[in-house]
Amino acid sequence: MKKLFAKTAFSTVAVLVGFVATVLPFHLFDNLTDMQTCLLFFAEILVYFLIISAFFLAREAKEKRAAKRLEYRERHEKRVEKRKKELEGIRVNNYDIAA
Repeated sequence: MKKLFAKTAFSTVAVLVGFVATVLPFHLFDNLTDMQTCLLFFAEILVYFLIISAFFLAREAKEKRAAKRLEYRERHEKRVEKRKKELEGIRVNNYDIAA
């Protein structure tokens, strides 16, 4: 449910930004000077760059969290196996402590 909401929100924002970025220059073309039009174009490029950067940074953070989780799991498995080998075969009063 959380992923569906996030994807829907992201898609909606992308469509709105795309719509504004497409319609705004045509609407303001008659009202702006050449310099203002150029600045608006660079602002649009900057917005696109920021959106793409945010997407890649989020994906990179997700991959980093997954790698960290895997590393913690591997370390845990090693500790469990080490402890299991240490206790293997230890008997007190005919009871196996490892069991």
